[in-house]
Parts: sequence; C-alpha cells; structure tokens
Amino acid sequence: MKRFCLLLSALILGGAVCRAQFTDSTTGLLQMPTAEMQESGTFMITNNYLNKHALPTSGWGYDTFAYGFSMTFWSRLEVGYVCTIFDGKRKPNPSDRDKIMFNQDRHFYGRVQIFKEGEFGWKWMPAVVAGLSDPTTGSSSGGYVDMNVEGSVNGYFNRLYLVASKHFATPWGEVGAHAGWQYNRRSDYPLNGPAVGLEWKPRWLCDRWLLDDLNLIAEYDSRTFNIGFVASIWENRFEAMFELQNMKWINFGLRYKLRLK
Repeated sequence: MKRFCLLLSALILGGAVCRAQFTDSTTGLLQMPTAEMQESGTFMITNNYLNKHALPTSGWGYDTFAYGFSMTFWSRLEVGYVCTIFDGKRKPNPSDRDKIMFNQDRHFYGRVQIFKEGEFGWKWMPAVVAGLSDPTTGSSSGGYVDMNVEGSVNGYFNRLYLVASKHFATPWGEVGAHAGWQYNRRSDYPLNGPAVGLEWKPRWLCDRWLLDDLNLIAEYDSRTFNIGFVASIWENRFEAMFELQNMKWINFGLRYKLRLK
C-alpha cells in the first residue's frame, strides 16, 4: 500500500527524457536553465501552476497559471511561446469584463546549444547553451516594439543566460551538474548572478515505481534555492513536476511531449 501511494502521488503530481525547466515551459531544471537539449523534432506543451513568488511583482501579486509551446530543431535550437494568465478581478476598480480571467502576458524564448557534451571526441567537454527570454516588449496603445525591458515595465520575463552541463555515471544513478549565469535589468524580477544545480536519476526508484524516468533536483537559480522532482510516464511522453521554491512555496506542472518526424 505504501508503494502504491507513492506511485499515485508521483502520477498525480505528474515523453524524451526528463529535461524540463517547467516554470518557463522550456528545457532545464525547475527554474534554472541547463545546456541539455530535447531530441530534434520534439514538440512540447507545458502547463503550470505558479505561486506569486515565482512571478514578477509588477505584474502579479497572486498565484496564477501559465502554459507554453516549444519546438526543437536539429537538436541545437529550441524556440517557444509562453502565456501567463492575469486575473482581472485583482485590478483596481475592475469592470464586469475584468472580473473574469481574459488577459495574459505573452513572451517568446530561444536557446541555442553551442557545444554538445563530449563533442569533438573530448570526453571532458560539457555541453554549453546560450539563451534569451522575453527579449522585446510592445505598447498596447501605440503598438510599437521596444528593446527596453528594464525596470518594472512590460517584458516581465526578460533574461539572458549562458550555462554549461556535464553528466556522470555513478553506481547509484546518473548525476547531472549544471552551472551558468543569468542576467537582466529588472527591478521586479532581478536576475544577475550565478545559477547552479544538481540532478540525480535514481534508476532503482524508477523500476520500483514503474516510472520511465525520475529526476530529483536541487538548484540555486540566481534568486532562490529550490528542490523538487520531474517524473516521466508512458514512454516519456508525459512529465510531471513538483517544486518547493525557496524550500517553502509550491509550483507544479504537467507536460506532454511529441516527437515529430
């Protein structure tokens, strides 16, 4: 019964291998990016419940939902589109229309793998990825596009990053080590510092709980220290994420992966 409850919990909280930065609907860990990539032709749909501490304060002072779509090309390039829901009822003096969830923030992201792990026959070489998110913003009144996304204006999820990843086989399962730097000029969602993370894939737990894959994750994402897991089922088509951000705030999500040939 104990094993059944643990398996049921993993499925409720939750295919391609577990490589998911769920909170931005992209590849990575929980909230920090990695240099891992999906297989070429991988299409992903991600849905998340996000607590208010995972969001820019100028846009959200409350928990909300986000969803995103992404596609990987040539195992080197991933592009995606993410929408984060605004709750109109929380606006000052909301109208009748505001009292339903009708609006959302939208942003694009892209990431390019510069080096693959062990490329050129150099076994010591880590994978290296450069990425950006929400690089431009626009005016709802004027319709123009502006590169100035600093401060607390629109462009809430703006960031640049460079990250390296290396994996190691151990008797207790594969271990992944990730280190990089994230940067933006936001005052409401500041990222300007190192990001480091570890993931562990205990194969014996996957076999015991009938999972295709399981990643146990600890990370510092330049803002908070987070722990959680990502579990995969049905030939890695479905992934589920559970996170304790800063060891106390909950985020969770579900993802579907489809390999297009």
